[in-house]
Amino acid sequence: MKALLRDTGKRTAGWLLSRSVPRYRYRNCVFILAHMRCGSTALSNILCSRPDVSGYGEAHIRHDGETALGQLALNQMRRGGWKPQAPWLFDKILHSRHDDAVPPEFFDARAIFVVRRPGDAIGSIVRLFAGLKKNEYGTREEAAGYYVERLAMLEALWHGFPARRRIGLTHEALMGDPAHALECISERLGFVPPLKNIYTSPAASRRGGGGDPLVSGRHTRIDPALSGAPREDLRLELRADLLNEAQDRYRRLSNLFLEDRASV
Repeated sequence: MKALLRDTGKRTAGWLLSRSVPRYRYRNCVFILAHMRCGSTALSNILCSRPDVSGYGEAHIRHDGETALGQLALNQMRRGGWKPQAPWLFDKILHSRHDDAVPPEFFDARAIFVVRRPGDAIGSIVRLFAGLKKNEYGTREEAAGYYVERLAMLEALWHGFPARRRIGLTHEALMGDPAHALECISERLGFVPPLKNIYTSPAASRRGGGGDPLVSGRHTRIDPALSGAPREDLRLELRADLLNEAQDRYRRLSNLFLEDRASV
């Protein structure tokens, strides 16, 4: 009952705020739509270090209507990531429970999609939760199930955005040549001045599921040397059908990203 009352209170406050502040509309939002362990925290930090972007990382808001943006702003106020005069409102969405019932207006936002090779991503998810001593995603099968489901949702969302309001990147492209990746994002989505590879890691992005709790705070930029070589090492450690589906989902999305870049 307490949780229900708390949620109702948050939604009511979010509704009031969204109605009182005209700029809290999806057309004024920037989202990273991705999955866990794909480099999204570093990219979030770059965006949220700008004075024109209000946010800090993953807010865990369910985007089921424009009143969600009032809740997003309230979340940022509580977590210290709110910039009341910033024209852009930011969120990072890594779980489909937060974007599986989006309204049509959601696709008026600007969206940056990021995906990582399944072997690297799934292994990293398992290692993260083991290091945090959490039971969630304790096995490769659980992490692979999340990965497959999330990429399916990302593919569905991708087709909802107009080409000029979306861009897709692989982890390898972002980490391997961040300057070029940021240039492409800036050009496609209209960031003026362009994004720069420098950031301050917000404290809120390192706790409470806001972002990377282990590594993000140690850096102030994306260092290409940190990307490392791909580690597609799960062929003997994951069911063949699950691995094949994960690889197919990654291949489909990365191909969509390439086709999109070539067509615009």
